[in-house]
Amino acid sequence: FFFLMIRRPPRSTQSRSSAASDVYKRQPWWDCSKFGWISKIEENFNVIRQELLELKGQKGFQPYRAPSWASKIKAIDGVGGMSHDSGEWNIFYLFLHDMKFEENCQKCPKTVQIIEQFMPRHYHHAFFSAVTPNTHITKHHGPTNKKLRLHLPLMGIDGSRLRVASETKEQETGKCYIFDDSFEHEAWHDGKDTRIILIVDLWHPDLSDEEVKFLGLLQKAKMRFEKRISEQSEDKDNFYSIIETSKGLIQSNDWWTINEKELKESYEQGNNQNGETEKKLE
Repeated sequence: FFFLMIRRPPRSTQSRSSAASDVYKRQPWWDCSKFGWISKIEENFNVIRQELLELKGQKGFQPYRAPSWASKIKAIDGVGGMSHDSGEWNIFYLFLHDMKFEENCQKCPKTVQIIEQFMPRHYHHAFFSAVTPNTHITKHHGPTNKKLRLHLPLMGIDGSRLRVASETKEQETGKCYIFDDSFEHEAWHDGKDTRIILIVDLWHPDLSDEEVKFLGLLQKAKMRFEKRISEQSEDKDNFYSIIETSKGLIQSNDWWTINEKELKESYEQGNNQNGETEKKLE
């Protein structure tokens, strides 16, 4: 019942009125001060960024891809479709629609712990999102407004802009932002270095814990069914097959450029914070 009430806005930047709009607050950008746990995420910014930097020489990032029918931009290598028309967009998944990327999570144990400890109503959808200079992520919107999206810019943020509905913001490193991604949004990165942010989806705050539990069970059942169907289908242009195929498309991290000043600052701040953070996360 609840999932029928919660609908995405149409392709315009403003959503039409629905049963959901009378119950669940709908706005493009949200005030982070209304979320008491946000300070805990920002306090651990350097811990998260330090774990991110340790991924530089490892595998795990993969190009963002979706089924080809979901995008007008077809990938040159033939694996699904893309949501950017310039530059590169690579993803390091931790959780994807309740599917845990175990190997990736093992490489970022503190980041995963921070998400699970301080964000108890996270949507089990979290990842590092990296775009190279001169990348444009085309306008799009998420499938539902029963969740919100958190951005924590980690590095290379200079020259980046994010538009949600009619308002465009230049984000700051280490500061959290929350928006409703069911509104149309797009992003640009005109900086000199690779921009990387942590993205975590959250259940809508107007949903009760009972509703979240119910909707979570529905989501898990739906994903299990879709995964079973995709495994049996000969057509590999589906969500699960494309995610799996995309894992092997990046052979090196040459696309990842880092500002030396930002790198030095990160290591200095990370080393200073590690001892205190270990105690907070115990």
